Amino acid sequence: MMSTSSLEPKKQKLSVFLIKSEYEKLEDFLSVDGYERIDVNPGNDRQGTLIYKGGYKSKPHWISLFEAIPGFDSAKLWNQSSRAVYVLKCESRWFCFTFGYARHLIDEHAFERNFGLIATLNLSDPEAVKSIDKANISHISLHSREQATKAIELGGFEFNNDIDLLKSITAKSAVSGDEEQDTLSGRDSVSINTRAQVSDFFDIAQELYKAFSDTKYRELYPWIDKIREERDKSVLEKLDALLAKRITDNELENVWLAVPEVVDWENIRGFAYKYKQDRPDKDGPVLYQDLDLHSWKIATKPKSDLTAKQLKQKHIHVYWQDGNISNWSVYRCLNAEIDLDNNKYILNDSSWYIIQSDFVSEVSDFFISVPEASLVLPPFENLKEPEYLKYVANNIPEFALMDRQNIMIGGGRSRVEFCDLFSKDKDIIHVKYYGGSTVLSHLFSQAAVSGECFLNEESFRKQVNDKLPSTHRLPDAAIRPNSSDYNVCIAIMSKVPGALELPFFSKVSFKHAVKQLTNMGYNVFKYKIERSPLEADNT
Repeated sequence: MMSTSSLEPKKQKLSVFLIKSEYEKLEDFLSVDGYERIDVNPGNDRQGTLIYKGGYKSKPHWISLFEAIPGFDSAKLWNQSSRAVYVLKCESRWFCFTFGYARHLIDEHAFERNFGLIATLNLSDPEAVKSIDKANISHISLHSREQATKAIELGGFEFNNDIDLLKSITAKSAVSGDEEQDTLSGRDSVSINTRAQVSDFFDIAQELYKAFSDTKYRELYPWIDKIREERDKSVLEKLDALLAKRITDNELENVWLAVPEVVDWENIRGFAYKYKQDRPDKDGPVLYQDLDLHSWKIATKPKSDLTAKQLKQKHIHVYWQDGNISNWSVYRCLNAEIDLDNNKYILNDSSWYIIQSDFVSEVSDFFISVPEASLVLPPFENLKEPEYLKYVANNIPEFALMDRQNIMIGGGRSRVEFCDLFSKDKDIIHVKYYGGSTVLSHLFSQAAVSGECFLNEESFRKQVNDKLPSTHRLPDAAIRPNSSDYNVCIAIMSKVPGALELPFFSKVSFKHAVKQLTNMGYNVFKYKIERSPLEADNT
């Protein structure tokens, strides 16, 4: 992507967006009222348009802290910024080169999702990856960034192909001969650190479009399409209608809100569901420290005819410490898991993903293959989880209660439960009431962490022994146990009749935890705790 100009320009960071094919006119996807506009012809009939606006001023939020200090002159303190976007057509598609905060001028539903990711994967050197951003698709999206001290292959990063979505990647471009390597970063846009002039923009757009259309990345990274974006408009319309109906009907078990991108939390004051300008003479906005769909519904009172289009038009506002306010559409913050026409779909960051049928079968088959525990636990009737666990321990001497008996790990920096019930037959039982993917994923993770600590940390075992009754204690906590002597049982309290069933991504988390435990040598089982004896008889 080096410049073809005779004079070598300085390296510049270019951020490039590809607009979806259905947007024909510039005004359909750009909001540029009040901006200057210049038509540009850099030669070869490659017409472009430069849209820009000079610096605008805003007061920093923190000024109010010092207003009362004698001699403090707040009139001298301003935040100021400028922005520009260069728009051109290539391969019958619009491309936007953005500068400053100009990306916010583009309708967030108009640009191709994952354009930058796919183009970067195809253009970059597979052995020269510098960093990745990933999202863990569980009930609450967990975003993280991994950065290598030197460029390495993608396989060198910690990445769980089952449950992690690759959101963005930064890598060196693949070059030959004496070409200079550019640095590319890709997610929705492509950011390129390269030597370029305006006359090079058309060639850059053409190369990026070719890379976006290429399927080479599937050969290098076949797992990427295990979960892929759904692009069929008729299917998307059905999914959006189901999503809006579930929100309206308050069927929120598999629908939730989450921050859609990696953010610097210490620079965020809070989130607001209704925009309100900060003014010293009036009450400020109601700020929440996290996103919650129940709270959003209470605050905004959506009508019964709610649609996905309205969810895209409604916003969640981010109030930053420096006084700036940005926003995401509610739709972009929504996550969901919906079954449609025998396919499994998830909504993440404004995009619907269809889960590869082989992957669905693989996960389901693994779940079925995990044997049922032979132990017998009574039905929980109407008892809540803590009450039920106490009931079992008080009435069946075989079991010792370990619920809420936290064990310090990691030098006292964190804690974990060894289990909820421990039997004389060396059953390590983890129990949780069925409550959606978040709760269950936490249970599975705890089982894996506890199993590793019990096996490998003497101090952990000693703390466990101190909390166990004398009838259940280890003969010698200093001796590393033989993991094959222990049964790890993951037990779910469920009022749903029939065999134990979990949400898809709970099954994925379950699979991950079970593999960890079996690799350590434990015998692992699943178990359903029925609500009543009658339901148990019907299963």
